[in-house]
Formats: sequence, structure tokens, C-alpha cells
Amino acid sequence: MQKFVYQSASYDELADSPIEIGNQKVLSFTANNTPHQMAMYGPFTLPNEAQFLADMKKITEEAQRVVGQNPIDHYLFIVHHLEAGGGGLEHLYSTTLGARPGTYGSEVGYKNFLRLVAHEYFHLWNVKRIRPVALGPFDYDHENYTHMLWVSEGQTEYMANQIAQRAGFCTAQQYYDQLAQVLGGVENQPGNKLQPVAMSSFDAWIRAYRPDENSRNSEISYYDKGEMVGMMLDLMIVKASNGQKHIDDVFRLLYDKYYKGLKRGFTDQEYQDAVAEVAGKRFDDFFQNYVYGARTLDYATALGYVGLSFTSAPATTNGSLGAAIANRNGHYIVTSVKRDGTAWNGGLNVNDEILQLNGAAPTDEAVKQALFASAPGTALKLQAKHGAITHDLSLTLQPDPDRTYQIQPAANATPDQQRLLAKWLGK
Repeated sequence: MQKFVYQSASYDELADSPIEIGNQKVLSFTANNTPHQMAMYGPFTLPNEAQFLADMKKITEEAQRVVGQNPIDHYLFIVHHLEAGGGGLEHLYSTTLGARPGTYGSEVGYKNFLRLVAHEYFHLWNVKRIRPVALGPFDYDHENYTHMLWVSEGQTEYMANQIAQRAGFCTAQQYYDQLAQVLGGVENQPGNKLQPVAMSSFDAWIRAYRPDENSRNSEISYYDKGEMVGMMLDLMIVKASNGQKHIDDVFRLLYDKYYKGLKRGFTDQEYQDAVAEVAGKRFDDFFQNYVYGARTLDYATALGYVGLSFTSAPATTNGSLGAAIANRNGHYIVTSVKRDGTAWNGGLNVNDEILQLNGAAPTDEAVKQALFASAPGTALKLQAKHGAITHDLSLTLQPDPDRTYQIQPAANATPDQQRLLAKWLGK
């Protein structure tokens, strides 16, 4: 007699159901009357197990409130505690997470883990059930291309941080700071001005997972840029609906109409139509310019809808070579060159070896000075070797183009703006 018999409804379900056998420690909690288990593999220390499970309950229940419908009767977190831990992979009824053994012992590590949980758990809805047409049922013999990973992954990351904020794991200002940090990463990457986020998604198979030294100059992450587009759409929906709707309502509409009703994914146009239906107005120009085009997002206007100020300042007053140089056993090798920076315009290339810097053999201190601590206008003379060819370069350091960004409450926010802010924050 067989003790265990398992059956899947389809190959898709079978392929999406991980099986792990080992000596895991199993923890349990209940969220909205649904049993959840955590299979914890590897060494780890929980300072307070009861508090940890209470926090997991807060995150999962806050995530369930977004769509407002619970599609599961059980859920499993498989957590691998490894020194190289990080990241996760979503499934229909489970997720596999990576965490370092000391994750739970520091406030930063702990809260980052809860945000990871929120991200992978929200995939229960966004991706596993609310999905672009290309993401299931899968053609397992070919790549599955979609323009919509900026929604599937980028907006999942946006919602993960919203969920953590709504659950009380960061203050409103800490949430603004987190958004500003992601925003800075997007806007300081040259590829953001060249590659639309929709193409970043479509090219995932051929570019995103095969990065090279020029990737930052020509590409942008659909995770980070998608999070910023999600923020913009959320703010625009809140404004257009006068605080009656927000992005949660888009997920609810997609869940009801396509997952439950039509039992299929949505097309690019159907997603755009869903946003319009929720907002009560169309944003076709926004999609054309900022999703399928690479125009810079108007953060200040959108944040102003909810009474937040948006400012920026130079990241540093120093000049910038616009390159990274690594000491490899005494050989100083160029490992990256930033588009339109000093090195780029002056003829320095990736894999060049710096033989001389201002007439002397390079040292760690001299390279550090050239990269980070010289004023704009400083002249550098380099002798570089490219393959078998040695050439002399005369460069003048340009100002560092990178900027830092701040999002803060405006001093003169009106009651209407404060009301819209509360809706945006999910209050």
C-alpha cells in the first residue's frame, strides 16, 4: 500500500511544484485561516521565533488584502540558509527563498528578508494567476517572450515595498527613502535613456541574463524601472480617481476578469485598458512615451499629486573618470566604462591595461585619486595597452553626472494632497 499519492492537474502544475527532501526545521503559522509552513534548511538563528512567525503573518495577510481574494488552501516557504543566500522563485502554492545564516540577527537583514517574502508571496497573484498571455500555459520547447515583465516583476517589487510599509515594517519617510534609492539607480544608469522598459522585458532571454561590460550603457532592469513605472501609475490613478482608486484596484480587475472570468492571461493592450478602466481616463501617451519609449519619468509632478517634494543634487562635486579599474595581481585593468563619460569620450576601453598614470606606474592610491578625489577639469595623462597596442591618452575629468534624489513631505501640502497621500500609502 502506498503511503503517499500525489497528482497534478497538468504538466504545468507538476513543473511548478518543487519537491525537497531533507532534515529541514518546519515552522508553521496561519494567515487568514490558511495554513502556512516554512521548511528551513541550513544553519540559522532566530532571536525570537514567535515574533518572526507573527511578522510573517503580518506580511502575508497584508499581501492578501491587495487583491482581497485568497486563491490557496495551503502555502509553503522553502528557505535555504547559505552564505551566498539571496533571491527567490515563485510557484503556485510555494516559494523557494535564499537567506544567509545571519539574516535574522540584524535589523537591515531581517527587514530585507520580509520584503523578499512580500515579493515572492505577492507572485501568488501577480504572475502565477494575474499574468501576461506569454507566461502560461508555457511552451517548454521555446523561449516565452513578453513586453510585460515590468508589470510581472517590477510591479511585484513595487507592491512588496508597499506591503512592507503598510504592514508597519518601515515609516513613511523610510519608504520614500527606499523609493528614492531605486529611482537614483535607474536615473544614473545610462541604459535607462536608451532601452524602453518594455524592451528590457522582451530582451530578457537574449540580453538581461547574458550581461556584458556594456550592459549598463545600453540596458535597464525591468525590476527597478518597472518599480518606478508602477509608482508613477499608482500616483496617476490616485489623482485621476480623486483618491477613490489605486493600483490595488488594477490587480483586482485583472484577477477577476482574466484569471477567474476568461481563465487566461492578458495582452499588452488589455493591461493598458485595465489601468484606464480603474483610473477613469486613458494614459496612452504615458505608455507610449515611458513604457514603450525611454523618456525620463516626470517624478516631480506625480509625487506632487500627494504633497511630496522631489529634489536632486549632484552625488559629488568631484570629477569623474567614468570608468572602473581593478588591480589584478599588479595589473590595473579597466573593467567598465560609462557611456558619455570622460573615459568613454577619451578613448579608454574595457580590458585596457593602465601602464602609466601621469607619467608614473599606477598605484592603488593614484588610481583612487583619479577615480574619486580629483576636481572637474583635472588633466590626466594615461598610457594604456589595448591588446598588443599601446597608446597615450590625455583626458580632462568631467563633472560626475550622477545625482542623489530625495522624496519628502512638502511643507505646504494641502488637505486634499494629504488625503490622496493616505490612499497611495494604503491607509
